[in-house]
Parts: sequence; C-alpha cells; structure tokens
Amino acid sequence: MDVKSVLLSCDVTDAHFQAIAEAIPEGYQALCKLADTTPMLGQFVQGLHGLSYLRNVAVQHALAAKAAETELFFTSDGWNASRNHTFLRLQVNQVVFTPHYCGKTGERAVRKAVARAALTERNYDLFEADGHAPDFSSENKSAYAQIVHAGVRKPVFGAILIPDRSQRSFKLGALPLDLQPPKLGAVEEVQDRLNEAFKSREKEQKNVG
Repeated sequence: MDVKSVLLSCDVTDAHFQAIAEAIPEGYQALCKLADTTPMLGQFVQGLHGLSYLRNVAVQHALAAKAAETELFFTSDGWNASRNHTFLRLQVNQVVFTPHYCGKTGERAVRKAVARAALTERNYDLFEADGHAPDFSSENKSAYAQIVHAGVRKPVFGAILIPDRSQRSFKLGALPLDLQPPKLGAVEEVQDRLNEAFKSREKEQKNVG
C-alpha cells in the first residue's frame, strides 16, 4: 500500500496532485524574485538564513493561490499549540494537507507537534493499534497528509507523505510529485501575496510597538 492509493480511495484525484506539483516551484521562484530585489534578504547573512524559514511560507502562499485558481481545495489557517504560529491547511473532502520544508536536500525531518498529533488521528484506520503497521480500510474517507519539499533557489524534490500517530511517515510508500516548471503569471501572483503579507506583518509590529 502506498500514499497515492490511500488518497485516491479518499476521493483525492490526479488533478489535486498536479496542482500541488505546480505550486511548489512557483513558490520557490516567487521567493527568489523577492530576495533578488530585497537587499535585506539577498545580501546579508541574516537575511539568507531567513530564507530557509520563508521557503515554506512562499510555498504556502503558492498553494493558497493555486487553490483559489483551481477551486480544487478548501483552505484554512491552523494554529500550533501555543497559538503563536499559523500554518496553511488544504482540504479535499475529508483529507487535510499541510506543507513542510525539509531543508536544502531533504535531510530535515518534519518535526513533531501537538497540532499535527491531533491531525494524525484522521489516519486512525490506516494503522493498527500499535500506530505503525498499515491497516487501511476502503470505507475510511478521512486522512491527514504532509506535502514535503526541499531546495534552495528551486525545489530539488516534492512528495506527499502520510504520517502515523507517532508522526513518523516511512511506513507507507511516499508519493513523489512531478514538479512542473513555474508559470510566470502564477509566480507574480505569489510574489504579490508575499509582499502583501510582509506589509501586513510590518503594520502589525508597528501597532504593537
């Protein structure tokens, strides 16, 4: 059993996989364009380190833009346990996806989190009581999956994983994504979204100060 067969049985389609595969490179390209025109990001060590965090932010904006364009996903914001960090949730029927950056080459594992532990409960019927062995039932239409990606100026890979209740994801065969060349118009849309998000964040910080 692999991730694709599980998600297809939950009414996720190839069109959803293609949309995700298109969005990831568009997010990376938008962040590159932003960094190249923003000295704080492109010319200082601190800014270059910050790009590591911003890559997943850019991919989240790209996925949100793709969801709006295709109307294939319902989007919402999730919160961590401390409610000091939000993350994008993509939903297809009863399947929830969250995106995660795994470093330059994919060496970084998705860290465990209380919020994600709750989401893994959606995968209850995918695993036996020990939380590891696959035990999929075709009647189950609820699942939680992670969109993982890695790279620097462009993604070196993208994949979809389904974690068990221990938040480990190697028990089911991953679904590699066929990443598509970024579309110029889509990249510009993501760049605009990022600029607006930064402006909004700056205003919030000024109001707090």
